[in-house]
Amino acid sequence: RLARQLAVAEGWQADGRCCADVAVAAARGLELVLLKPRRFMNLNGLSVASAAEIYNLRAEDIYLVHDDLDKALGKVAIKLGGSARGHNGVRSCISALHSNEMTRLRVGIGRP
Repeated sequence: RLARQLAVAEGWQADGRCCADVAVAAARGLELVLLKPRRFMNLNGLSVASAAEIYNLRAEDIYLVHDDLDKALGKVAIKLGGSARGHNGVRSCISALHSNEMTRLRVGIGRP
């Protein structure tokens, strides 16, 4: 949805260097790198860390969007840093980046 709003939804490119689909967009004077890892969730951090190296990003520059079972469906929250709280994809990113300083956009999916 973000890619559509930034008019780059048709511009996703497979990037084997980070095992992900990548789209680059501009918004409010910033260059944004959108990343959709192609790895299993518990290995996504490898893709994120590779992209961070390729695009010269620090953990603080990364906004990690992930699902959250503890939030009601459709509710969102922003969190800066902290633990993975049992989320294997977030744990993988923290491990691969050697930092937990990325901002997280937690999207509620609710419990089954």
